[in-house]
Amino acid sequence: MTSSSSVLIVDDEPAMRDFMSRWVTGLGLHATTATNADEALATLRAGRYDLAVVDGLMPGHDGLWLGTELQRKHPYTGVIIATAYPNSLSENASQPEIADFLVNPFQRDSFTGALERGRQWRKQALEELQWHAALSKELKERTEDLCVRLHASADQSPAIIYQLTALMADRVPATLQHGARVARFAVATARELSLDQKAIDELDLAARFHDVGKAAMPHALLAKPSPLAPGETAIMRRHAEAGAEILRRAPALASIAPIVLTTHEWFGGGGYPLKLAGAAIPLASRIIGVVDAYDTMTDAGRDRASVEPAGAVSELLRCGGTQFDPEALDAFLAVLGRH
Repeated sequence: MTSSSSVLIVDDEPAMRDFMSRWVTGLGLHATTATNADEALATLRAGRYDLAVVDGLMPGHDGLWLGTELQRKHPYTGVIIATAYPNSLSENASQPEIADFLVNPFQRDSFTGALERGRQWRKQALEELQWHAALSKELKERTEDLCVRLHASADQSPAIIYQLTALMADRVPATLQHGARVARFAVATARELSLDQKAIDELDLAARFHDVGKAAMPHALLAKPSPLAPGETAIMRRHAEAGAEILRRAPALASIAPIVLTTHEWFGGGGYPLKLAGAAIPLASRIIGVVDAYDTMTDAGRDRASVEPAGAVSELLRCGGTQFDPEALDAFLAVLGRH
């Protein structure tokens, strides 16, 4: 640990605060103390902390509540919970991400070890922050590069469609094949709903290219053999925005950009990236959302097995009205029943 490290100590017992503070100072670190959760949060107005050692049981708000607040306001502070009952706390599903548990009663060596594990937790969290920043930068640069490369054919729809198809075939071939399957069922669903031909033509294009933004994703995410970490998943979800930007910058395809942007919105709210709900989501996007989910479930991915069609239908029905538009879902199931 470096001399610049700062530690917040929160405990309602004066003796505990005193000896932990002396231990921290003895390690060459800067200690700040607070008697309860509210006082601890008040100190954050004046500074931030690398580590926080928090008593699990305090009058008023307990240690887990404070840990959650610290993680929400300062997610790179390593939180260490001091408690006599670590197992009961670790089983709490709503707990913040704890760097370590310090079991009462503890000696100086145990305290020092907990601080070191908290430091390592913070180091890893900051490294992940830098990694995510690098991924975000690469995504932005790749998106801009694709926009520039497509600009030459901006007024020629056939040429742009050919370029986008070739681009996806090169970088994300499975996504291109997935888009073709989604388009086929989405068009049939649109006809079931009696959409006009212009709307169906736009839907067809949007379905084919609803994942075009994945072509701008960093190679490290596309090629990762294991499941993505939560932060990486958040960046991958930005493919909707990247795809919409790519299409928006090509006037010949700009009309389908809003559809591509909103294919992952949920009918009941809670989707991404705009948190839209109900009729605020374009009907074409609601149709694609249903078909996309079915095809994704029934087609094996790099880190998942496929689901039997009956199981996929059951899942669609379970999420009807929350994730999926019931009208679009009913129309898709009617089409599926004829195949």
